Amino acid sequence: MTGHLRLISWCLFLAALFAVGCSSGSISNNLAYATSTGYLSAHAGSHQIQIEPSGTSNVFLTQTVNFSSGTDTTILAFNFSSSPESLVLVDDNSAPPSGDAKLRLVNVAPSLGPTDVYVVAPGTDINTVSPTITDLAFGASSSYQNLTAGSYEIIYAFAGQKSIAIDSGSLSFSSGQIRSFVGLNGQSGGFTDALLPDVN
Repeated sequence: MTGHLRLISWCLFLAALFAVGCSSGSISNNLAYATSTGYLSAHAGSHQIQIEPSGTSNVFLTQTVNFSSGTDTTILAFNFSSSPESLVLVDDNSAPPSGDAKLRLVNVAPSLGPTDVYVVAPGTDINTVSPTITDLAFGASSSYQNLTAGSYEIIYAFAGQKSIAIDSGSLSFSSGQIRSFVGLNGQSGGFTDALLPDVN
């Protein structure tokens, strides 16, 4: 019996790319910053995931994960390379209600800290609205949000302020889509974001 595993690299200032392995064999080589392996099959049971800089045998991060049959799991390696962390998320890829998309919000930007998240119509002035999610902690994810299919703008602001750190611009979500939006540090400073295509 199998489940599905996806691993994503968001560790800053690592001199090399990642090589990823688990107790049942290698998963990926040369996984660059802000990239994903995509979903891969994994046998149900306990696995030890190890990440190391490519071309070395120095283990950078170790995470033990228990996979259940029929489930989808995302593992995010994040933070500065001097203090790496991992976030294990069980993905709910069940279909949203008819006419809706489903969105999960993730904060792995170490320079941002906790954030207020706005999911609004494009061009909305966030000074005129309340956050969709308040105080989303660093290294945390939200529950899934059901959205009527259409266009949205996702904004991460410093918690308790209206000062914008991350602004997605206009994003289009179609009926049946499931997406994970991730706020992270930029490799050259500032902030950036990534939209993971979970389903459809």
